[in-house]
Amino acid sequence: MIRLGVAYGSDLEKVRKVLLKAATEHPRVMHEPMPEVFFTAFGASTLDHELRLYVRELRDRSRTVDELNRTIDQLCRENDINIAFNQLEVHLHNEKGDEVTEVKRDYKGDDPTPAVG
Repeated sequence: MIRLGVAYGSDLEKVRKVLLKAATEHPRVMHEPMPEVFFTAFGASTLDHELRLYVRELRDRSRTVDELNRTIDQLCRENDINIAFNQLEVHLHNEKGDEVTEVKRDYKGDDPTPAVG
C-alpha cells in the first residue's frame, strides 16, 4: 500500500488516474487482483489517498514501493498535482491578548530576539 496526500483543490480523478497508471505500468505489480485507489480522508492539510496493490514476489516489495514513489512523484509534477505537506497557521498575541499584525526582527549584536510591533 502506498499513501499519498495531495493539496486541497486537486483534481481527484486525475490523482486516481496517475496512481493507477504508475501501478499498472510497473512490471512487478500484479494485474490480478488489479491495483485500486481509494480516497480515504480529508486530512488537516491533505486529501489522503491509498494505492493498494500486490507484487509478484514479497522480496520485491521495498524496491517496488521505492520505484513507484519516484514514478508517482514524477507523474504528479507532469500533471500539476501538488503533493501536500502539513501546514501550520500561527497567530501571535501581545501581552494584552491583542492579535499582532506585524513582527519585526531587530538584530543588535548577537541577540536575534524578535521585536513585536
